[in-house]
Amino acid sequence: MDESRFDKFRRELYGIVQIEEYDTERFRESFFKLIQMCTTSLMDSDDNFFALFFIQMKREINFNLSEAIETKLQGTYFKMYFNPRIFLECTLKQMEELIKHEVYHIMSRHYLRAKALKNKYSDLAIKVAMDISINQYLMYLPPWSKSLENVRMEFDIELKEDGTMEEYAAKIQEAIDKPRKKGKIEDWDFSNTHEIWDDMDNEMNNDQVDEIIKKIAGNSARGKIPESIDVLIKGMDKRPEITWSNYLRRMLGIVPQGHKKTVTRKNRRQPERLELKGKLPDRTAEIIIALDISGSITDMEIDYMMTEIFSIVKNSDFDITIIECDSEVRRVYKVKSRSQVKKKIDTRGGTKFSPVFQYVKDKRLKNKVIIFFTDGIGEKELSVDIRNNKVIWVLTGKEDDFSVNNAPGKIISLNKNTDKKETVNVYELIRGDMLHIKNEWAGK
Repeated sequence: MDESRFDKFRRELYGIVQIEEYDTERFRESFFKLIQMCTTSLMDSDDNFFALFFIQMKREINFNLSEAIETKLQGTYFKMYFNPRIFLECTLKQMEELIKHEVYHIMSRHYLRAKALKNKYSDLAIKVAMDISINQYLMYLPPWSKSLENVRMEFDIELKEDGTMEEYAAKIQEAIDKPRKKGKIEDWDFSNTHEIWDDMDNEMNNDQVDEIIKKIAGNSARGKIPESIDVLIKGMDKRPEITWSNYLRRMLGIVPQGHKKTVTRKNRRQPERLELKGKLPDRTAEIIIALDISGSITDMEIDYMMTEIFSIVKNSDFDITIIECDSEVRRVYKVKSRSQVKKKIDTRGGTKFSPVFQYVKDKRLKNKVIIFFTDGIGEKELSVDIRNNKVIWVLTGKEDDFSVNNAPGKIISLNKNTDKKETVNVYELIRGDMLHIKNEWAGK
């Protein structure tokens, strides 16, 4: 690609935009010719996966966008919108990075993950978090792009590299909620960032979106695939196999399930009487899922857990009860499918674990498997004896920070940094192994 020729063409189009003579078919054709030149440059690079992904997307001009590029899911395809006023200010390298940025949003399922966080954090926290989770891995972005460094300074917070958008959103929201001096966060206006997502098809479920992404990514796999993208692609085909499922299977196998009458087996006490029914073990799986709604666990994390739970019990009759609790039990309901799991209610209560176990005791639900999702920070001593229950504590924080002394049951953590004990990292496939990119830039 002759970059000087490209830049001359870009400047000509930018001049047309400045004198507002762009509302013509000729400008449209010329602009998309420039986009094609950009695509060709990407195709000739070591990152031609992005070019192959991009050519499967529809393209449109929208001068009303507040950003250079935005992408929208429409039916069974993605459409990328360009605002030439902003996009034409960029160099060829910057344009390529902006296209990669949008592909990373799609491959990382940011639209779905942002929806899962919507009732937990502000739009500002979510939008900034999703951008900096990507931008730290792109070298040549335009200077106005949000970065770890400028977000650290503007929000006066410490952000580690290689974090997920969920981790960053939590930190940014903490900063937003703190009393602060004027002239910092108040000056940030991201109200229109990713605005085009607001009218996307909300009827599309996660599986449908994943299938669309998988199809496009599969068609793009002929190109040179960055390792970070390769991890995301493999993650799409991987069934949830988090290790705590082994404990759940074992517990379901030892919890007494009672018996059911059947005509296929003779009565053991009176085998000569054929009209009497015999008994078979009743294999109904009864599970109680307790959610700490005061803690840091997100709806998306719950969705991952539900996927695994329903995959385990899909061949059995099962009874799943959801108990939501902060300082007291707030809501109890039953589910038969993952789609019936409700979004957590927003409360201001503290964290107590005992109310859940008191509810279980009062309702005489002993010997049931209890899976308790929590950040682990709450009571030090449980006020209820739960020795008759099989408990799995699933922590969003470190096991070392779990407040309960001598907690009964199995304790496992979602936190990747807990290196002393067994961990479960549900975001491993999303976060990927992107660190290698930085090492290449640094010459390591």
